[in-house]
Amino acid sequence: MILDMNKYEGVLFDLDGTLVDSMDVWKEVVKAIYDANGIDSDVNGDMKKYHAMKVSEVFVHIHKKWNTPMDEVGMKKLADSILLDAYTNRILEVKGAVGFVKRCKKDGKRMAVVTSSPMVLVKPVLQRLGIYDDFITIESAEDQRLSKHDPQIFEQALKAIDVPTSKTIFFEDSRYALETADRLGITAIGMKTKAEPYIDREAIGNFDEVR
Repeated sequence: MILDMNKYEGVLFDLDGTLVDSMDVWKEVVKAIYDANGIDSDVNGDMKKYHAMKVSEVFVHIHKKWNTPMDEVGMKKLADSILLDAYTNRILEVKGAVGFVKRCKKDGKRMAVVTSSPMVLVKPVLQRLGIYDDFITIESAEDQRLSKHDPQIFEQALKAIDVPTSKTIFFEDSRYALETADRLGITAIGMKTKAEPYIDREAIGNFDEVR
């Protein structure tokens, strides 16, 4: 895909499924919670719904839907036992992501991350990949009790990078967040997945496709 990055002064990134390839780890977490609570449900199918939720919202949903013996606190402890190790030691970049961030930094782009994940996971993976300090701000919906369904978290990122929406581009794998960015007038580029190929909008499979 040919994107004229010279048009943009600001670049916003989602984290999971955009900068880092973490979706399999989240499936691992959901399966562990299901197994611990005797839930017989299609993890892959359920993940499509969970993809539009924050972590805490997923735990609440599971507890309410199946009246699980494990409460949300217990689910968080189980999830943390898997996630902290994965984000600190195992999760890899989406192909070309680190190189693209470094190229944007070299070109003087003002960058931020807008993520649903908590900083306790975000910081170690970005530090390990060597790009944590390249971002002016990292806005965590989980930590701030916000949502990417709502423009506020994007507005905070835009204020921090001090770039107007017309000169900002956003990379994201979740449709609902792309649509929030659309409403703000940000150029929003989808990250293609098997579940969401984005045939109806501009999208890339990985950052090696951006020229």
